[in-house]
Order: sequence, then C-alpha cells, then structure tokens
Amino acid sequence: MKISRLHIEQFARDEFPTLSEDHVGGDDLLLVGGNRSGKTLTFNALLYGLYGPRATYGVSPGRTSEVRFVFDNGDRLIRGGSGRSYSHGDDTFETDDADEAIAEFIGAKEIVSHQFIPSEIDKLPLATLSESDRLSLIRRVMDSELEEEIEQLREQRDDLEADIESIERTDLRPRREELDDIDISRYESRLEKIERLQSLIDSGRIETIKQRLLDNEDLRDRLEELDDRRHAINQDLRKKKRKLRDRRRYTDEVNEIILDAISELTCPVCDQIVREQTAEQRLQNGRCPQCGRDRSLEELKLDLRSKIDSADEEIEALESDIEELRGEKEEIENEIQSLQDSVPDLSDLSDLTIHTLKDNDYDIDAVAEETQERLEQHCTTIEELSTQKDQLETEIEEIEEQLSELDDALTETESRIQELSQESFEEIIVSFREQWSENYQLMAPDLAVEINLRPDGTIILPGNDGPREYGELSTGEVRLLNISFVFTLVQEATEREDQGHNLELVAMDEPFANIDEELRENTIEVLRESIIQFIITTSNGDLTQRFDPDQVKSLNRMHIQYTLDEIEELAADD
Repeated sequence: MKISRLHIEQFARDEFPTLSEDHVGGDDLLLVGGNRSGKTLTFNALLYGLYGPRATYGVSPGRTSEVRFVFDNGDRLIRGGSGRSYSHGDDTFETDDADEAIAEFIGAKEIVSHQFIPSEIDKLPLATLSESDRLSLIRRVMDSELEEEIEQLREQRDDLEADIESIERTDLRPRREELDDIDISRYESRLEKIERLQSLIDSGRIETIKQRLLDNEDLRDRLEELDDRRHAINQDLRKKKRKLRDRRRYTDEVNEIILDAISELTCPVCDQIVREQTAEQRLQNGRCPQCGRDRSLEELKLDLRSKIDSADEEIEALESDIEELRGEKEEIENEIQSLQDSVPDLSDLSDLTIHTLKDNDYDIDAVAEETQERLEQHCTTIEELSTQKDQLETEIEEIEEQLSELDDALTETESRIQELSQESFEEIIVSFREQWSENYQLMAPDLAVEINLRPDGTIILPGNDGPREYGELSTGEVRLLNISFVFTLVQEATEREDQGHNLELVAMDEPFANIDEELRENTIEVLRESIIQFIITTSNGDLTQRFDPDQVKSLNRMHIQYTLDEIEELAADD
C-alpha cells in the first residue's frame, strides 16, 4: 500500500498551510520549504494520521486538525478532532475499531512508526531501539510467526519470573522469617533448669539450699542482686538481638532493591513486575523505572543510601551494646559461680532457683506449685513450637519444590528463546544484514563499508582506528545508516506481504543534513530507483532536480505573529 491522495489541514496550528495532494498516485513526494514553513509539522501529521497523537515526535495536533489518506488500493483513513475512521472495501471502521483496522491492513505501529525518520539524531530509529529491539523488529518484518513465537516465550518467561518473585516474596520469605523467629532452644534450656529445680524439690535438697541462703544473709542478698542484674541483662539482650536481626533484614532488603533496581522492579501497589528492558529504558531516559513518569532519581537514591547508612550505624551500635552486655553478664556469672563455690550445698543453685525462692519468699510449697505450672507450660510451649516448626519446614519444602519446578521451566523457556534467537540470527538476521550492507554500500560506494550486526544487536562499522559502535559514528554516518536500515526494512517487508505489513512508504524529515553532496546524490538515486514510496521534507531546493515537477510541493512560510513562547515552540518543531 502507498499513499495515493493526501490532505492535511490545520495540523497543530490554525495557521498551518493546508496541504492537499490529490495526484500523489503512490509516487514519491518532495516537500520543499524554508524555516517556519511547516516541514516538521507535515512529517508529524503523517504519523498522526496513521497512529494518533502518541505517535508524533512531541507535536500535539490542534482541535481542528484533520488528516486524510487515500491509499492506492482504495482504502481511506481519516483522523481528526472529530474522531477517526478507516474504510476498506464496503466496510467502514470507527474509533477503536479503526485503530484495529489500521493495524490489520497497514501494519502495527511498532513496525510502521520506524518507517518515519525524524530530523533529530537522538530520535532516529536505531537510536531509540535497544539492541534486542533491533533484532526483534527485523524478525517481525522478516518472519513474523517466528518473532511471535519468541515474544510468546518471552511473555512466558516474564510470567515465570513474576511468579517466582511473587512466591519468594509473599510465600517463602515470610515463612523463613517466621521459622527463624522460633527459638525452641531457649525454651528447652529453660525447661532443663525447671526440671533441675523440680529434681531439687523432689529430692528435698531445696530445703538445704533454702536454709544455707537464709543462714547467710549477705550471701543471699548479693546472689539476689546479681541474679536481678543478670535477668535484666538477659531481657535487654533479647530486645537488642531482635532489633539487630530486624535491622539486618532491612539493610539486606534495601541493598537488594538497589542492586536489582535496574534489572527487575516490583510495583508496590499491584505487586506486578516491571520488565528489565522497560525499567532500564526508563532509567536511561530519566524517568521513574516503575511508573514511567519524568523525575530525578537522585533524591530517591540519596534517600535510600541515607537509610542504609543510618541502619548500618545503628547495627554497629547494637553490636557494640550486645558485646558489652555479654561481657557484663559473664562477669556476673563468674562472681555467682565464685559465691556458690564458697558455700557447701550451693553447687546446684541456678538463676531460676534463686529468683523462684525469692519471688515466693522462700516458701517451698509455693515454689513447688509454681515450678510444676512452669514445667507443664514449657512442655506445652515446646510441643506447640515444634509442631509449628515442623509445619513451616514442610511448607517451605513444598514451596521450594514449587520454585524448583518453576526454575526448571524458566531455564527451559530461556533456553528455547536462546535457541530460536540463534537460529533466527543465522537464518534471518544475517540475511537482513547482508542486504543492509549492500544498500549502505550502494548509497556510499566509496566507503565500501560492511555493516556488522552482532547477535546481541550491537552495530559495528569498520574505521581507520578499528571497529566502531553506533555511538561512535559521525552524524552523517548515523543518518546514512538509519536511512539504509529503514530502506532495507521496507524492502524486505514489501517482499513478504504475508507478514502483516503492507505500507510501502518511508517518510523522512530533513534526512540529508550533514551528508555530503556525493553521498546525498547516490542515496537519492538508490531511493528513487526503488518501488518504495518516499515522502521527504527538505529545505534544500537543489533536491527538486532529482524529482519530477509533479512530485514536488513547495511549502510557504507562515506569515503570522507570535509570542516569544510560540516562537521557541515553533523553532523546536522545525
């Protein structure tokens, strides 16, 4: 499909010169004009007509804008402030149905939009496409079924990664943390002391211990004092250890977020994974990797780093406090042991025995009753905690088995993606690369440059000082590389009408800037000899010599008054 008739009215500005070409007939069209003649606006109007305001390069259509296309097969497309419609044969599609018809009869926006080459270097197709997207675009044009299979596998991979992330975060991690918090050993250690106290009661030795303590008041008071301090230290230690564990968990999680921020992000609201490529592109463009909004991430990074530093300092302080408390506890226990060793019959005296006797005013019956209650309570608690631990361990094992199966499926899916990508590279990408190199050499025969497109999508051109990547090329080389790339895409698409791509058109806005005259002439010759339709905007009047008179349209300057803001905006458009 090519454009046969074209009408653009009041695009973006009421003063836009109406462009109405009823005799394009699928031929090339050269739009010539100076500054403020609407060249870039016209270029964007073509994109707007096909895919709406989101497809343009920063240009918003006006409320009264209207773009109409008639294609050489008779299809009609109208888009404007009043809506959009697409006519194919006897059928007419409106609004959303029109967009679906455009994708069906013309081609998907993801492909066709790259047939529009803007004047800005950083917005050229090869500049905006990531390495992997370059390969995906080529595959979609050359073998859409293969690319669709790879895309389905990628979606399957992303779903598996999201499932794994969700299960690890919402199922596995909480259970592991809950399991870590179950400290049966503490209750078992306490139970041993209770059982020893019960043994003292059963054997009657508790009476002897009681009497020794009552007979030596100074010893008793000192032991009670030391035991109270040891008890307070134990409580303080438990609190600080718990807080230390929580802070370590926090720093681990925050560090993990920072380390994985580019590769994988999870929305805190919907818990959905933001794809690696999407997050990386957003970060590179200075946008939030989660929501895509324009914002500086430096404040967020500084805030996270500040929180980590603060947590690290708190961890150091807690570790120091715990070490001091342990040292003090050791001194207390050594003094208690020394006191016990100095008095016969106190070798079996434990901290539990000391404060149980004290709490019950040395009433042995009360001590026995409390000890029995504690014994039963601790046995029940240990049994419950053991059951809870066994249940958690079983659940964790089941979750880990589920994750293992998902990991296997992910590995298999990734392997299949790599396999298909490698096959496509050898059978498809290499073929495209060869045609691309041939077209580039036709446009620049004196350079005789062979384009190297690597399996990862990196573009390499030879140079006097060695291989050069895309970002190291001159402005002229970049323009020529993009023109030849898009030309090759449409060439290949034209030969494969069954790939769901039917627009045999390339639109270019000031494409020959920074390209010397000889290269420009060669390039125009290659383009003009092809069956592809070219719509070119230019301020270079010399180009009219290479086109038939009826293929040239002059754009007149807009003789209107502007405010300073409007002048700056219009300058950006052109």
